[in-house]
Formats: sequence, structure tokens, C-alpha cells
Amino acid sequence: MLAKIPDFNLALTANSGQSFRFHQQGKGVFSLTACGRHVFIEQLPSETYRFSCNTEEFASVWHPYLDLDRDYSALGALIGADDTYLARAYQYARGIRILRQEPFEALICFIVSQRKSIPAIRSCVEALARRYGKPICPDVFAFPEPAALAVANTSDLVACGLGYRVPYVLETARMVDGGAVSLEALRHLDDAALEAALQRFPGVGRKVTACVMLFAYQRMEAFPVDVWIERVLREHYPEGFPAYRFKGMAGILQQYLFCYARHLAGRD
Repeated sequence: MLAKIPDFNLALTANSGQSFRFHQQGKGVFSLTACGRHVFIEQLPSETYRFSCNTEEFASVWHPYLDLDRDYSALGALIGADDTYLARAYQYARGIRILRQEPFEALICFIVSQRKSIPAIRSCVEALARRYGKPICPDVFAFPEPAALAVANTSDLVACGLGYRVPYVLETARMVDGGAVSLEALRHLDDAALEAALQRFPGVGRKVTACVMLFAYQRMEAFPVDVWIERVLREHYPEGFPAYRFKGMAGILQQYLFCYARHLAGRD
């Protein structure tokens, strides 16, 4: 099916470090696996995109996943003329969407992400899906359910490239599978309570918490700080990023800053 989507940069969204199962397959064509589904998205002229699914699946799965109901166009007007770095980041990265990911997948993926490059994270996540996920279509597997990872063999997880994160992944899966924490129930918490609840999981510190809050729970005030954002803050915002100017949107701008910093370093 075809969809007209303004303010959407398919390539930057796929490569923004939010989802590790969203990647380019060919010129203008991207493969996305999420929510137990798989889709190809092709960029066409005039803000038009072709999705390899029917209208019902697009409406129920990919429209909310890509956060297409949110108006991102107001962001530019909030950036002050004095903040030239953020203005450049906005011009470069505008069109990135904050993906509405499943909480368990986001939680495990960002636990795995610590001290790893994006290609290495993608490799680990793909290995987990192939070993423990259910098949969706030929050569494509869903992200594992908590029950599958809860009984995983330690050596098999090591073979997936998890390294020292193996006990974190195992215990997190067991907490979710056993009902110690309901990731769905966390949706109803305010930001402070959600942050505290997520940090009950082993290996989950402030950065992983902020990523899960932003990319799974759509808490747009969350502002993950990794090595790229640390560098941006140190060089351009030594007194801290002025998040108060962008209430409810600071997390979106964090993604612009992240992608722009990687671009300037030749890592996009």
C-alpha cells in the first residue's frame, strides 16, 4: 500500500540507533521487523512511501510504530536563533520519528547495547531472534518472547555475542516472564515512577532507562546521554541542554543531536 507521510526521513529513522532491526535492503528500500511483523518500506517521490502490507496492518501496526500521528513540524519554531548548533542539527536530522517499540524488546536491546557499536548491537539482536524468536516469514524471526529468553542456556547467549550482559538479560527475562514486573502496567506510571521501576532490572542504569522510556514508552522528556551526546553537551552545552525550552519534545531533539554528531564524525 502507498502512504503519504510528511516530515518523515526514512533513512535517518532507520539508522538513528533506536531500533536494531530496521536497515537498508536496497536503494530507497528498508526492511523493518517489529511487533511480530515484518515489512519493506520503499521511499518514492513526493513524500510517498510504499509498504509491503495491507491497509489494515499499516493502520494497526506501522502507523503507530512510526509515530505518524504526532506533528513534528513545530520543532523548528522552538529553536532560538542563538542556538546555531541545534539549528544545524535540526536541518540535518528533521524527519526522524521516535519509534513506538515494544517494551520488552527495547529493554533487552538497550541492555545489550552497552559498550557496543550499532553494527555490533544489530548482530547480537539478530542472533537472539534467530536462536529464540518465532519465524515470521522466510529467513525473518520475531524478537524472542520473555519465556524463551528466561530459559536460555548461558553458553548460547554468549554465542550470540552478549558477553558480560548475559546475566542481565537472563534475569530481566525471568523477572518479566515470572510476573515480578509487568511492562504493560508501567505505561500508567508517571515519568519518575517509570524511571525508578525500570532501574529495578539488572544492568539498567540511567542511559538504558532513558532509552526505554523514550523509544518504548514515548516519554518525550527522556533525554538519553551516551558518548555522542556527552561530547555534544561538553562542547556546545557546558551548562546543560536547555530542555525547558522544548517541553514534551526534548527527547526528539536528542535524536537530532545524536544523528548530527555521528554525521559530523563520518559515522552515519
